[in-house]
Amino acid sequence: MSDAPGVTISPRPSHDGASGRVARAALELGDLVDGPVNPSWTADGAVDLLRATSLGRPPARVVAVVGATSTADVVATLTWAAQQDTEVVVLDPHTAQPPSRTGRPAVALSLARVDRVELRDGLVHAGVGASWAQVRRVVAATGGTVRVPRRGDTVADAPGAGGLRGVTLVTGDGVVHHLAGAHPDPELWWAFRCRPEAVGVVTEIVLDADGAGPALLAAEPGAGDEARFAALARRHDPADVLGLPG
Repeated sequence: MSDAPGVTISPRPSHDGASGRVARAALELGDLVDGPVNPSWTADGAVDLLRATSLGRPPARVVAVVGATSTADVVATLTWAAQQDTEVVVLDPHTAQPPSRTGRPAVALSLARVDRVELRDGLVHAGVGASWAQVRRVVAATGGTVRVPRRGDTVADAPGAGGLRGVTLVTGDGVVHHLAGAHPDPELWWAFRCRPEAVGVVTEIVLDADGAGPALLAAEPGAGDEARFAALARRHDPADVLGLPG
């Protein structure tokens, strides 16, 4: 079977030994998420793996592929992984993670189906799997415009977009954070603006419907800031599910 670049797809597991126990446990995700859950060795699992245009780290062993359809699916996947001593690797672009330090089994998480786009109170709420063409259509219906980042494909490119007002981010502990300029956790907001891939999984972005205003991803990490990222990782991903800097 062909592997996605940088991905080791586990062979069909036996039902004996550690690999079999992990594979069976991964099937529990099917009862926890609305999106599809497939073993990596199936055709459907391979399709999601091959959809990823970039992969931040090659997991040691992919035991299941989750096609999340919502923030709730991401929360359920991260929570399950923490309980099972399993890592989560995000397949989609702009969420690249550092190399695994543990060699633990991994769940591959695709965000391609998190693609709902809504206009509420003059703000566009778009899942990171949505295309910019989808966003344009929704905004155009109100007479507005959207400034798309350079080489923008999906909303995963949003950190470079004009009019970015906030994001929904899930940290490794399964907690949902709605980040914006007035967010009560200034450290997490700062970290997102520096390195969004280093603080959790972004599932949705919020834009001004008229595309006004500069992109908010403007903070730059300085000397000694690696310690700040490490402290955030220990605080928001204590089980090291996402392998964040620490």
